[in-house]
Amino acid sequence: MAQEFQNYIGGQWLDAQSGERLEWHDPATGELLHTFPRSGKADVDAAVAAAREAFETSDWRLSPEKRITALKKFAARLREREGELRTMLIRESGKLFPVARSEVTTSVESAEHYAGLINWVYGRANEPSPESISILLREPLGVVGQITPWNLPLALFTRPLAPGLAAGCAVVAKPAEQGSGVAALVAQIISEIEEIPAGIFNLVTGLGEEAGDALARHEDVDMINFTGGTDTGRLIMQAAATNLKKVALELGGKSPNIIFADADFERAVKNALNAAAFWNAGQVCTAGSRLLVEASAHDQLVDRLRTMVPALKIGPTTERVAVGPVISQEQLDRVLSYVELGKQEAQLVAGGGGRLTEGPLGKGFFVEPTVFDRVNPNSRLAQEEIFGPVLSVIPFADIEEAVKIANNTRYGLVAAVWTNDINKALMVAKKVRAGTVWINTFGKLFHSMEFGGMKQSGLGRHYGLEGLLEFTELKHIHIQLSGE
Repeated sequence: MAQEFQNYIGGQWLDAQSGERLEWHDPATGELLHTFPRSGKADVDAAVAAAREAFETSDWRLSPEKRITALKKFAARLREREGELRTMLIRESGKLFPVARSEVTTSVESAEHYAGLINWVYGRANEPSPESISILLREPLGVVGQITPWNLPLALFTRPLAPGLAAGCAVVAKPAEQGSGVAALVAQIISEIEEIPAGIFNLVTGLGEEAGDALARHEDVDMINFTGGTDTGRLIMQAAATNLKKVALELGGKSPNIIFADADFERAVKNALNAAAFWNAGQVCTAGSRLLVEASAHDQLVDRLRTMVPALKIGPTTERVAVGPVISQEQLDRVLSYVELGKQEAQLVAGGGGRLTEGPLGKGFFVEPTVFDRVNPNSRLAQEEIFGPVLSVIPFADIEEAVKIANNTRYGLVAAVWTNDINKALMVAKKVRAGTVWINTFGKLFHSMEFGGMKQSGLGRHYGLEGLLEFTELKHIHIQLSGE
């Protein structure tokens, strides 16, 4: 039986005012999984009004003790319901078991981390003249609209939610329609935490061009926090200009994974496949989809890929499966179009067979992991975010060429450098324009350290104290002690 979810607005479970609903199917089996409200402007208006009322009239923003207790309870209940959340991620998004488990763990850690940072939001005082004192305070922004993606629908839902609540804001959340089920489970958990006043958290499901656009344009929303594609991020900025609300964006990437000939070769190659290229079927903005390799190690690397990639097990979730399905027919078609483009532009090393159609896998959106070699750095394959299990190998001659190729996209989210020469590693890390650069690893993120992009990979930062301060605003209070 398909589950039926509702919006959560002002502490009440409600259907869309239009009565319309959307369906979502299991990407691994095609089975109808659940339905949820197709919300529109009227539903967004109701959610924003509830958030504003709660922000202005409750003691949420004035009581750090209450917020600390609430976030600790939130973390504990996420942990208690790990099995249910993990199952939803597997069914709703086609997650492999380890990926689903890591999403739950990340969400628990995020809530715990920001519960601990609530009392660390300091202002400062100064004496700008002999007869005056100035006080700078950090206050919560107000009503925050968060629009989150489908690729990591729990981890990227709680990532802005935890610091937003910790800062004392009220939140209206619009998840991707492909991730509405797990967002509804989070709403159920929050509804049971008595310290969180009704209206401080609101959930509105629906389509991006309807509910998402209405939230971004709303004149009583003080901030939009969006994670998703760069082109959509541009539209969010345009919509947010209606009242000049603050915008925080974590957008796309075409990340370079740079392997020098003096690197720990086997470790670098295994990491390039497991952590960078094909993790979550390549559906991550941080995917190391451009594998840059020093010319003298190129042939050896390609030979290893030619052997390793066909051995990757594809299928529904088990701990031994390496590549699961992509999220939908639309995404499958997108990935396959790039595979066909790659066959024209580059040299096929492995994969390239397209959608898997035989046996049980034929009912899902499974695509063969694919590697192309000698990809032109200026080609579409090297420039555009595919968001699927497609890896482009690009040889380089020296440090200068590696840096030039790495920076030759509109993106600047993450990068990685593999070498046993720390001077070379730091030289490259300083020159590559990316918000995060890993040395001899890939994909390591920590709640204590900020994360965000340069160039068209976004604005603002997540994680760390910086991720909490994103949801605050500075206020200057000036005290005149004497004089005129």
